[in-house]
Amino acid sequence: MFRRWWFLKVAAAVPVSPAAPPTRREERARRALLLGEWEALRERLRETAAERVTAAGAVFRAAELELGGEESAARLAYQWALEAYEAAGRLLDQAGDADTDLPDLAAAIVLAEQAVERLGAAHLLHAGQRPAPLLVRCYWNPLHGPAETPPAPGRGSKARRRPHLSPREAAAERRPACRSCRAAILAGQTPDVLPALLPAKAAPGGRRGPVLVPYFAVPRQWSPWSTTACGAYDPGTPALVLRGGHRRPGPR
Repeated sequence: MFRRWWFLKVAAAVPVSPAAPPTRREERARRALLLGEWEALRERLRETAAERVTAAGAVFRAAELELGGEESAARLAYQWALEAYEAAGRLLDQAGDADTDLPDLAAAIVLAEQAVERLGAAHLLHAGQRPAPLLVRCYWNPLHGPAETPPAPGRGSKARRRPHLSPREAAAERRPACRSCRAAILAGQTPDVLPALLPAKAAPGGRRGPVLVPYFAVPRQWSPWSTTACGAYDPGTPALVLRGGHRRPGPR
């Protein structure tokens, strides 16, 4: 969806002389182009989030679960699923707010999908079966497929030794990555990162904002999504959203 940091090309699309700072006209043109691309992508994500939340609602209506008092594990999974679905809907309801960014909509999608996943786990527990853990999502873009698990070492003393990794292999192992992002890193390319809009006063290096940056580059105090892969790595995300804790004031 994001095609290799397309937003860096947008930011550089308006030619600026390296010998002089950009004029007001150049700066307005850059800002208009960037915000136009961001708005278009935000609308696409809003539509995707609406589809996923609607689909999750249909699954919940078709797979309601009545649990006995002794089924504590199934009840916990079912309650978490319901809260995740409600939190996804809450984020979707706020999609039209001026401060809603791409990671907020990505979090709605993640929560809707995890709600369905945990609902399935509740049904398995109710049936006396052990569910698999939640899928580990790609760190670079949690809207991608599940993270690819590195091949397990073989048996024997040689296999148990820590393998020597090249710098690219070490970079690919540093964060959970889907197949395409892992392949990009191993090829020395930039993975297909989810961007976020950094507010004007927070632009780095004295640049005039707003600017688009990788979602995980937004300071933690301004975004709850930068350290949790849009909620994918934090089971407390549904509760955070339902109490409004995801609304953190950022610089303006």
